[in-house]
Amino acid sequence: MDRAAAPPRIEGPASDGAGLFASAARAVRLALPLVLAASASAAFGQAVHGTADYLSRMDADRDGRVSLVEYQDWMGYAFARMDRNGDGQLEPAELPGGRGKPVNLAEHRARLAATFRRQDTDRDGYLGAAELAAPPQ
Repeated sequence: MDRAAAPPRIEGPASDGAGLFASAARAVRLALPLVLAASASAAFGQAVHGTADYLSRMDADRDGRVSLVEYQDWMGYAFARMDRNGDGQLEPAELPGGRGKPVNLAEHRARLAATFRRQDTDRDGYLGAAELAAPPQ
């Protein structure tokens, strides 16, 4: 990846910039699932247009709903593509923006499981179209 000049260092009230760095690292961790989902849809060769597309692509067993494993596998596909050295961990250079705390696959899958549980509003262990369409909780 070609890199432009490093972005200017911006510091907030703390003279060492630690608070700003922590906020940026948190933003990367929160945005990572969205980036990975977009990468996964691109990796499958077509753009996803709406909830029905997500459901049909994530639903590997074609039962009309998405299980936790299907959700994690779909989102994990992009993780694997981003893990250029194949070590099961996204290093800062492999993360969007080239910085942030390293993330391993187990941590990523655990975060996805937590997101899945929040989205599973009827607590049946699956995501239907309405739950997939709902804003993240």
